[in-house]
Amino acid sequence: MNKISLVIYIFWAFFTNAQNQLPIANAALESIDPQTNSFSSWSNLQTNGGQANYSIETENLITGSTKAQKSEIIALGTNGWHVKTHSDYLFQVEANETYTVRFWAKANSASATLKVVFQSEVAGSYQGVNQTLTQQWQQYTHSFTVADSANLNRLSFWYMSSGITYYLDEVDVVAGHTISLNPAMTYQTVDGFGAGIKRRTEHLYALEDSMREQIEAHAFQNLEANMIRFFVYHDLEDPNDNNNAFVLNSSALNWTRYDSNPSVNATKYIGEALNNAFNLSTNGFDHVIGNCNSAPAWLKTNGSHNNGGTLIAGGEDEYSEFLVAFINGMQSRYGISVTAISPTNEPDYDVTYESMNTTPSELSSIISNLDTRLTSENLSGVQIISPENFRVTSNDATKSTTNYINSMFGNPNVVDATDIVATHTYQNPINPSDWSSLDTAALDKPIWVTEAGNLHSPDWDMEDASYHIDRIMDGFNYGGLTAYMLHLFYERHKYQSEVNPGENYGSSALVLWDNSNNIILPKRYHVFKHFANLVKTGYQRIHLNNFDSGPKAVAFKSSDETKIVVQLFSENNLDSFEIEIPQGTTSIEHYVTSDNTNENFSLVTTDNFDLQSDFISVNMDSMSMHSLVFDIDSSLATNDTYIYDKDSIHLFPNPVVSQLNLSFPTDEVRKISIYKMSGARVYHKSHEASSELTIDVKLFADGIYILKSSIGNEQYALKFLKIKQ
Repeated sequence: MNKISLVIYIFWAFFTNAQNQLPIANAALESIDPQTNSFSSWSNLQTNGGQANYSIETENLITGSTKAQKSEIIALGTNGWHVKTHSDYLFQVEANETYTVRFWAKANSASATLKVVFQSEVAGSYQGVNQTLTQQWQQYTHSFTVADSANLNRLSFWYMSSGITYYLDEVDVVAGHTISLNPAMTYQTVDGFGAGIKRRTEHLYALEDSMREQIEAHAFQNLEANMIRFFVYHDLEDPNDNNNAFVLNSSALNWTRYDSNPSVNATKYIGEALNNAFNLSTNGFDHVIGNCNSAPAWLKTNGSHNNGGTLIAGGEDEYSEFLVAFINGMQSRYGISVTAISPTNEPDYDVTYESMNTTPSELSSIISNLDTRLTSENLSGVQIISPENFRVTSNDATKSTTNYINSMFGNPNVVDATDIVATHTYQNPINPSDWSSLDTAALDKPIWVTEAGNLHSPDWDMEDASYHIDRIMDGFNYGGLTAYMLHLFYERHKYQSEVNPGENYGSSALVLWDNSNNIILPKRYHVFKHFANLVKTGYQRIHLNNFDSGPKAVAFKSSDETKIVVQLFSENNLDSFEIEIPQGTTSIEHYVTSDNTNENFSLVTTDNFDLQSDFISVNMDSMSMHSLVFDIDSSLATNDTYIYDKDSIHLFPNPVVSQLNLSFPTDEVRKISIYKMSGARVYHKSHEASSELTIDVKLFADGIYILKSSIGNEQYALKFLKIKQ
């Protein structure tokens, strides 16, 4: 089969001379049949008891669209196909080929079900998949593999929920597995990546200096993380300095744990460890986070910093004083500027170590008090992070970050006081994170994962690394995630032979060592490099079509728009996976981490990438992580720089109503691509050798477009205006 690779937002009119070929007709849902006042080349049905009101939506659309299908479902028919929207355009498919359906949709109610059906009219068979919609526009993608060749195939959408209003737009069907990008459609801004040094600094500083320095170089110099998290120790103020919450006796504070004093058992070397991290860091640390597992024992109901307990009644003022003392002391004693403070760690999780159980109401009081105190102490620049629950979501209403935030943010003062919504991602795999619900609850606050790890992992292969890949990609794609941190930068790996039966063994840090002084860089370290080294602070997530099956994918662009990073992870082998080359690409870097021992954030050859093409093909082995970095020449990617060269290509008429004529100085085979000003490509086709060419644009929405073509090695871009007759 001669595979055709196409980008989203393609109109049917460009292929009127190739009947039964993809794309489907009026896929963008823009052209209206004046006789029916519905979308041309599409039909809406309601049979066998099904009832629906069908209309054209013109408000609250996705970027670059002017119309969408609106379907108000009153009653379902006796079968699922009795209330549906389907394409009238019948297209051909070939046996054993994969075809990908992409579309945008939403509903007026969460959890509405839309069934996407890929059906052969000849054989009478179909493949279908249910998609659960949200209340926001979202692109959905599903791939079907056909068993038999057929000339007459149809795409249908079945409405599976009554009393629901569905919205549908920008549909297409393409051959193969294809990822398309839209850099003009941006989402959240990245805050960064990092890890913690909690509980492990004293172990690191017990090693020989040369080994410690190697470990720190791996963790801070080579990894290029920009976030670090560490303990606010409970015994910094123990006992109460003077029983006055508003007069601090700094001489009563105990900084033993932060100092470098090997003669004292409680010494943790934290001040030295942080400064070494700063000195080694390639780009510095934008975020230095103090995290408090527990208030001092004298401030808790159980009189201990361990085993839970909560803050004593009326203890908020003293607790705020304690945290302010920590912030000021880190600056004055060690030169460390704490940028963010978190007053709780997993407040919903019962443990025997340093901990403090805190309800949403209690935590709200702590946060409000702390915010006021930071302002009065001229520390308003220090951000408050909360609540750092054990997991993102839980069926238990008394647990999880989402449930806490939903409760806490009922108080406007708490909303104002909280700068960062933070969560951990420890959870049972059968209860995956509902990132979308957390995103909704967060009320547009940045969302950080401040602790994550496959705790006590006995291995350091790609299966272990996938724990983080899944959470990072899903968090960014569906949960508004802006930062991700692992539990630890470094720790000693414990082998099963070293522990008693039933005890934990393994590790979860980025950099490991064993008792033989071997430094171990697990696959999760190399995977994390894909994010920390390539996706920097200020990058924005951009739109790509993601798959409900097949590889996970996420994409970002730099703040100066000179780089686009596309990241992919596959658990299965995928041959010839195609990725759209962004406009203005001058070079491509390709990094791979896989179960292959030689592929560890490895820069692989890109000699097979043709920058003059529209797509590149990437073969993905099972359990492999790929990052493609596209270097962008902004002068080539910015629409305003395109010039109409009258001496090379003639384009007329301009403005155009229906037929766009092109005249070239030479006869040769050439590709023509047309883009909306948003960056979305609406036309792409290779034309036979000719000096004259006509393109039918009558079904284009009115507006300005960019036409790109080439003569020899020269690339040309021309603007034209489409208008109504």
